[in-house]
Amino acid sequence: MNDERLKNEQAFHDHRFGGEDVRDKVGKFYAANKHLDDRYVELVASLSKGKKLLEYGCGSGSGSVQWLEFGAELTGIDISPEGIKAAQEAIAKTKYKAEYFVMNAEDLTFEDNYFDVIVGSAIIHHLILDAAYKELARVLKKDGHLILSEPLGHNPIINLYRKLTPQMRTVDEHPLLMKDLDLLKKYFQNVEIEYFSLTTIMAVPFRNSKAYEPVSNFFRKIDELIFKIPFMRKFAWYIIINASNPKK
Repeated sequence: MNDERLKNEQAFHDHRFGGEDVRDKVGKFYAANKHLDDRYVELVASLSKGKKLLEYGCGSGSGSVQWLEFGAELTGIDISPEGIKAAQEAIAKTKYKAEYFVMNAEDLTFEDNYFDVIVGSAIIHHLILDAAYKELARVLKKDGHLILSEPLGHNPIINLYRKLTPQMRTVDEHPLLMKDLDLLKKYFQNVEIEYFSLTTIMAVPFRNSKAYEPVSNFFRKIDELIFKIPFMRKFAWYIIINASNPKK
Protein backbone atom coordinates (compact mmCIF):
# COMPACT_ATOMS: atom_id res chain seq x y z
CA MET A 1 0.00 0.00 0.00
CA ASN A 2 1.29 3.46 -0.91
CA ASP A 3 2.40 5.16 2.34
CA GLU A 4 0.95 8.55 1.38
CA ARG A 5 -2.40 7.06 0.44
CA LEU A 6 -2.48 5.10 3.70
CA LYS A 7 -1.72 8.24 5.72
CA ASN A 8 -4.42 10.22 3.91
CA GLU A 9 -7.04 7.54 4.52
CA GLN A 10 -6.07 7.23 8.17
CA ALA A 11 -6.15 10.98 8.75
CA PHE A 12 -9.54 11.38 7.08
CA HIS A 13 -11.14 8.60 9.10
CA ASP A 14 -9.45 9.61 12.36
CA HIS A 15 -11.07 13.02 11.92
CA ARG A 16 -14.38 11.40 11.07
CA PHE A 17 -14.44 9.09 14.10
CA GLY A 18 -12.70 11.47 16.50
CA GLY A 19 -14.71 14.58 15.68
CA GLU A 20 -17.53 15.74 13.44
CA ASP A 21 -18.56 13.36 10.66
CA VAL A 22 -18.99 15.57 7.61
CA ARG A 23 -21.46 13.05 6.18
CA ASP A 24 -23.97 13.59 8.99
CA LYS A 25 -25.26 16.68 7.21
CA VAL A 26 -26.40 14.69 4.20
CA GLY A 27 -27.67 11.66 6.08
CA LYS A 28 -31.20 12.35 4.82
CA PHE A 29 -30.23 11.18 1.34
CA TYR A 30 -29.08 7.82 2.67
CA ALA A 31 -32.65 7.16 3.81
CA ALA A 32 -33.13 6.06 0.20
CA ASN A 33 -30.91 3.06 0.97
CA LYS A 34 -32.96 1.61 3.82
CA HIS A 35 -33.96 -1.42 1.75
CA LEU A 36 -30.27 -1.94 0.92
CA ASP A 37 -29.36 -1.78 4.61
CA ASP A 38 -32.16 -4.19 5.51
CA ARG A 39 -31.01 -6.69 2.90
CA TYR A 40 -27.38 -6.40 4.03
CA VAL A 41 -28.33 -7.11 7.64
CA GLU A 42 -30.59 -9.98 6.54
CA LEU A 43 -27.73 -11.66 4.69
CA VAL A 44 -25.26 -11.23 7.55
CA ALA A 45 -27.80 -12.51 10.07
CA SER A 46 -28.35 -15.67 8.02
CA LEU A 47 -24.63 -16.48 8.07
CA SER A 48 -23.46 -15.37 11.52
CA LYS A 49 -24.55 -17.83 14.18
CA GLY A 50 -21.56 -19.60 15.72
CA LYS A 51 -19.24 -18.28 13.00
CA LYS A 52 -15.97 -16.36 13.05
CA LEU A 53 -16.91 -13.03 11.49
CA LEU A 54 -14.52 -10.30 10.35
CA GLU A 55 -15.92 -6.81 9.99
CA TYR A 56 -13.64 -5.38 7.33
CA GLY A 57 -13.45 -1.65 7.98
CA CYS A 58 -15.43 -1.65 11.22
CA GLY A 59 -14.98 2.05 11.96
CA SER A 60 -16.26 2.89 15.44
CA GLY A 61 -17.99 -0.48 15.72
CA SER A 62 -21.52 0.80 15.13
CA GLY A 63 -22.56 -2.60 13.76
CA SER A 64 -20.79 -4.72 16.37
CA VAL A 65 -23.63 -5.42 18.79
CA GLN A 66 -25.92 -6.36 15.93
CA TRP A 67 -23.46 -8.96 14.60
CA LEU A 68 -22.87 -10.28 18.11
CA GLU A 69 -26.60 -10.58 18.73
CA PHE A 70 -26.76 -12.75 15.62
CA GLY A 71 -24.34 -15.12 17.36
CA ALA A 72 -21.09 -14.20 15.60
CA GLU A 73 -17.61 -14.41 17.10
CA LEU A 74 -16.54 -10.93 16.06
CA THR A 75 -13.22 -9.43 14.99
CA GLY A 76 -13.08 -5.90 13.60
CA ILE A 77 -10.31 -4.11 11.73
CA ASP A 78 -9.96 -0.54 10.57
CA ILE A 79 -7.25 1.80 9.34
CA SER A 80 -8.28 4.42 11.91
CA PRO A 81 -6.87 4.23 15.46
CA GLU A 82 -9.64 6.64 16.50
CA GLY A 83 -12.26 4.31 15.07
CA ILE A 84 -10.78 1.26 16.80
CA LYS A 85 -10.50 3.14 20.10
CA ALA A 86 -14.18 4.12 19.87
CA ALA A 87 -15.18 0.53 19.00
CA GLN A 88 -13.25 -0.87 21.99
CA GLU A 89 -14.77 1.67 24.36
CA ALA A 90 -18.28 1.03 23.07
CA ILE A 91 -18.10 -2.77 23.32
CA ALA A 92 -16.67 -2.54 26.85
CA LYS A 93 -19.99 -0.99 27.93
CA THR A 94 -21.96 -4.03 26.74
CA LYS A 95 -22.23 -7.65 27.82
CA TYR A 96 -20.43 -8.74 24.64
CA LYS A 97 -16.79 -9.31 23.74
CA ALA A 98 -15.06 -8.62 20.45
CA GLU A 99 -11.52 -8.06 19.19
CA TYR A 100 -10.51 -4.93 17.29
CA PHE A 101 -7.26 -4.17 15.51
CA VAL A 102 -5.79 -1.25 13.61
CA MET A 103 -4.82 -2.94 10.35
CA ASN A 104 -4.09 -2.36 6.69
CA ALA A 105 -7.01 -3.98 4.84
CA GLU A 106 -4.75 -4.83 1.91
CA ASP A 107 -2.23 -6.68 4.09
CA LEU A 108 -4.10 -8.66 6.73
CA THR A 109 -2.15 -10.35 9.52
CA PHE A 110 -4.59 -13.24 9.99
CA GLU A 111 -3.83 -16.84 9.06
CA ASP A 112 -5.13 -18.42 5.87
CA ASN A 113 -8.69 -19.81 5.96
CA TYR A 114 -9.40 -18.11 9.29
CA PHE A 115 -12.88 -16.56 8.94
CA ASP A 116 -16.27 -18.07 8.13
CA VAL A 117 -17.79 -14.74 7.16
CA ILE A 118 -16.35 -11.36 6.16
CA VAL A 119 -18.60 -8.30 6.01
CA GLY A 120 -18.02 -4.68 5.14
CA SER A 121 -19.94 -1.54 4.27
CA ALA A 122 -18.47 1.07 1.92
CA ILE A 123 -14.89 -0.09 2.46
CA ILE A 124 -13.35 -1.72 -0.60
CA HIS A 125 -13.86 1.34 -2.82
CA HIS A 126 -11.10 2.92 -0.71
CA LEU A 127 -8.67 0.12 -1.54
CA ILE A 128 -6.49 -1.27 -4.31
CA LEU A 129 -8.93 -3.96 -5.33
CA ASP A 130 -6.58 -6.64 -6.60
CA ALA A 131 -4.70 -6.59 -3.29
CA ALA A 132 -7.87 -6.44 -1.21
CA TYR A 133 -9.63 -9.26 -3.08
CA LYS A 134 -6.53 -11.43 -2.81
CA GLU A 135 -6.36 -10.97 0.97
CA LEU A 136 -10.10 -11.48 1.45
CA ALA A 137 -9.97 -14.75 -0.50
CA ARG A 138 -6.90 -15.86 1.47
CA VAL A 139 -8.34 -15.43 4.97
CA LEU A 140 -11.84 -16.68 4.10
CA LYS A 141 -12.59 -20.36 4.57
CA LYS A 142 -13.42 -22.48 1.53
CA ASP A 143 -17.10 -22.57 2.44
CA GLY A 144 -17.13 -18.96 3.71
CA HIS A 145 -19.02 -15.91 2.48
CA LEU A 146 -17.95 -12.35 1.72
CA ILE A 147 -20.82 -9.85 2.08
CA LEU A 148 -20.11 -6.26 1.04
CA SER A 149 -22.28 -3.18 0.55
CA GLU A 150 -20.59 -0.76 -1.86
CA PRO A 151 -21.32 2.28 -4.06
CA LEU A 152 -21.19 2.08 -7.84
CA GLY A 153 -19.55 4.72 -10.00
CA HIS A 154 -21.47 4.81 -13.29
CA ASN A 155 -24.44 7.08 -12.53
CA PRO A 156 -23.62 10.54 -13.97
CA ILE A 157 -25.95 12.41 -11.59
CA ILE A 158 -24.47 10.79 -8.49
CA ASN A 159 -20.98 11.32 -9.89
CA LEU A 160 -21.73 15.03 -10.32
CA TYR A 161 -22.83 15.20 -6.69
CA ARG A 162 -19.60 13.48 -5.65
CA LYS A 163 -17.59 16.00 -7.65
CA LEU A 164 -19.40 18.90 -5.96
CA THR A 165 -18.81 17.55 -2.44
CA PRO A 166 -15.11 16.56 -2.32
CA GLN A 167 -14.89 17.30 1.43
CA MET A 168 -17.08 14.26 2.12
CA ARG A 169 -14.65 11.69 0.77
CA THR A 170 -10.98 10.86 0.50
CA VAL A 171 -9.10 11.73 -2.65
CA ASP A 172 -8.26 8.08 -3.31
CA GLU A 173 -11.71 6.49 -3.04
CA HIS A 174 -13.21 5.15 -6.24
CA PRO A 175 -16.84 3.91 -6.42
CA LEU A 176 -16.82 0.54 -8.09
CA LEU A 177 -17.14 -0.03 -11.82
CA MET A 178 -18.50 -3.11 -13.53
CA LYS A 179 -14.94 -4.19 -14.35
CA ASP A 180 -14.21 -4.16 -10.61
CA LEU A 181 -17.05 -6.62 -10.08
CA ASP A 182 -15.70 -8.81 -12.87
CA LEU A 183 -12.34 -8.85 -11.08
CA LEU A 184 -13.99 -10.60 -8.12
CA LYS A 185 -14.33 -13.70 -10.31
CA LYS A 186 -10.55 -13.98 -10.36
CA TYR A 187 -10.62 -14.74 -6.63
CA PHE A 188 -14.06 -16.27 -5.97
CA GLN A 189 -15.88 -19.09 -7.73
CA ASN A 190 -19.33 -17.72 -6.92
CA VAL A 191 -20.19 -14.02 -7.17
CA GLU A 192 -23.73 -12.69 -6.81
CA ILE A 193 -24.58 -8.99 -7.12
CA GLU A 194 -27.79 -7.27 -6.03
CA TYR A 195 -28.51 -3.72 -7.24
CA PHE A 196 -30.20 -0.93 -5.26
CA SER A 197 -31.27 2.71 -5.32
CA LEU A 198 -31.87 4.37 -8.64
CA THR A 199 -35.29 6.07 -8.34
CA THR A 200 -35.71 5.54 -4.58
CA ILE A 201 -33.87 8.80 -3.85
CA MET A 202 -37.02 10.54 -5.10
CA ALA A 203 -38.72 9.40 -1.88
CA VAL A 204 -36.31 11.41 0.32
CA PRO A 205 -38.52 14.56 0.48
CA PHE A 206 -41.20 12.41 2.12
CA ARG A 207 -38.89 10.89 4.76
CA ASN A 208 -40.52 12.70 7.72
CA SER A 209 -44.11 11.99 6.70
CA LYS A 210 -46.47 9.03 6.82
CA ALA A 211 -46.25 8.89 3.05
CA TYR A 212 -42.57 7.92 3.10
CA GLU A 213 -42.98 4.17 3.45
CA PRO A 214 -45.50 3.70 0.59
CA VAL A 215 -43.66 6.16 -1.65
CA SER A 216 -40.32 4.49 -0.97
CA ASN A 217 -41.80 1.04 -1.62
CA PHE A 218 -43.27 2.29 -4.89
CA PHE A 219 -39.91 3.51 -6.16
CA ARG A 220 -38.21 0.35 -4.90
CA LYS A 221 -40.57 -1.68 -7.09
CA ILE A 222 -39.73 0.61 -9.99
CA ASP A 223 -36.03 -0.04 -9.38
CA GLU A 224 -36.61 -3.79 -9.32
CA LEU A 225 -38.21 -3.57 -12.76
CA ILE A 226 -35.45 -1.32 -14.12
CA PHE A 227 -32.70 -3.61 -12.84
CA LYS A 228 -34.16 -6.52 -14.76
CA ILE A 229 -32.53 -4.79 -17.75
CA PRO A 230 -28.83 -5.74 -17.53
CA PHE A 231 -27.61 -2.47 -19.09
CA MET A 232 -29.38 -0.40 -16.41
CA ARG A 233 -27.83 -2.18 -13.44
CA LYS A 234 -24.63 -0.17 -13.62
CA PHE A 235 -26.57 3.03 -12.83
CA ALA A 236 -27.53 1.78 -9.37
CA TRP A 237 -26.25 3.87 -6.48
CA TYR A 238 -25.33 0.87 -4.31
CA ILE A 239 -24.84 -2.87 -4.61
CA ILE A 240 -24.51 -5.85 -2.32
CA ILE A 241 -21.80 -8.36 -3.16
CA ASN A 242 -22.18 -11.95 -2.00
CA ALA A 243 -19.00 -13.85 -2.95
CA SER A 244 -18.18 -17.39 -1.87
CA ASN A 245 -15.94 -20.38 -2.59
CA PRO A 246 -12.64 -18.43 -2.69
CA LYS A 247 -10.05 -19.67 -5.14
CA LYS A 248 -6.99 -20.88 -3.23
